[in-house]
Amino acid sequence: MKNIKVIERDVDVSKIISQLEEYKSDWGSQKGLGKVNVKDPDKYITSVDVLQIIMGATKSKDVLVEDTDICIETPAYKHHTEIIGYLSRRFKKIHRCGFLSLPVGEIVGAHIDEGLYYQTRDRYHLSISGTYQYFVGNETMIIEPGMLFWFNNKLPHGTVNLGDVPRVTFVFDVPHHKNNPHHKID
Repeated sequence: MKNIKVIERDVDVSKIISQLEEYKSDWGSQKGLGKVNVKDPDKYITSVDVLQIIMGATKSKDVLVEDTDICIETPAYKHHTEIIGYLSRRFKKIHRCGFLSLPVGEIVGAHIDEGLYYQTRDRYHLSISGTYQYFVGNETMIIEPGMLFWFNNKLPHGTVNLGDVPRVTFVFDVPHHKNNPHHKID
């Protein structure tokens, strides 16, 4: 496959899960955003829950977060040392990142990550729990817990939770570089 590449399988995510359980109150930073609320069309809701570790920011309300390189650690950064340690052993620099939880039977529809920020970043996922189908363009892959993969987020991509537990994945961006792991896989 050209647009989805598995980097590593069977990653032990047990310590990451333990920290997620220990710091459950870190969740919820974006719940309630995303799709139209039928009762109030001017409000948006989503079933996806987010736990941001490093988030985007702007210096001005007139600038879109997807068009800025600013990345700031959230208070949750200090709680989730296992995921940060795992990533720092494999990547030189980590930019925006966070956990996403998708309920059983839910989907994230096709979308493209647009903006100046994404033009110079590679996006990866580390699957924490749940089985899900991931699609990028016309390629699709079944993802199991413990899989680290790269995908081309400049193409339409999305996911379907196929399992009987919430799908939790850690999404993270790193600067484009010829030595990033997905370049070494044919």
